[in-house]
Amino acid sequence: ACQGVRLCQVNPNKNEADTDIDIIAIHGLDTKSPDTWTWVDPSDRNNKVDWLADPQMLPARFPTARIFTCDWPAGLFKEKSTIQMTVIELARSLLLGVHSRPGADKGRPILFIASCLGGLILIQAIVIAAKPESEYTSLWRATGGVVFLATPFRGTAFQDLARAAVVVLEVSARLAGETVNNLLDNLKASTPFLEDLVGDFTQTYKRRDQPCQLAIFYETKPGNLLR
Repeated sequence: ACQGVRLCQVNPNKNEADTDIDIIAIHGLDTKSPDTWTWVDPSDRNNKVDWLADPQMLPARFPTARIFTCDWPAGLFKEKSTIQMTVIELARSLLLGVHSRPGADKGRPILFIASCLGGLILIQAIVIAAKPESEYTSLWRATGGVVFLATPFRGTAFQDLARAAVVVLEVSARLAGETVNNLLDNLKASTPFLEDLVGDFTQTYKRRDQPCQLAIFYETKPGNLLR
């Protein structure tokens, strides 16, 4: 199974020479690309639109952008023998993946789009990259904007439901000889780790001397807690 972060360009017809910005979309827990970014007609499952890749969607609004999906090992269940990656380890893997993309060494501007727990991995990556001694400081300087979609910066308001769901998932995992992804803990109430992480990111953002736009979207109606 994949134990790291993988970037995939969804508009491969756009090369480094004819573009001037990179958009990188990071999915949440218990999903993958392109599922997170695809609308599916409930009455016709074959009728679907991937808003990152469809020529009439994001590529039409940003014709000079390379668009990447970012996949990470987000499965709910893990084999018991699997060493689970922490948020910090996933963040370092994300930085390596972003740093390794073509043209990264030229300081190409980046717009990140992060869904749910993908947002926590991203802010951890930013905190790491912003440290003066980091080999990834150029990535933080190149980041021109971040869009957060339902990122649980303080856990979730549905922590009681999340706890109940984890109990059910743990039973299911045991029956299958597996274990539940430890990242589910971040869907409960806020933890010292989350509070420290959000505090570090806030201070990192405040210290930045270049413009970086943040857009934070959250749900006020019932929805999927994971993706």
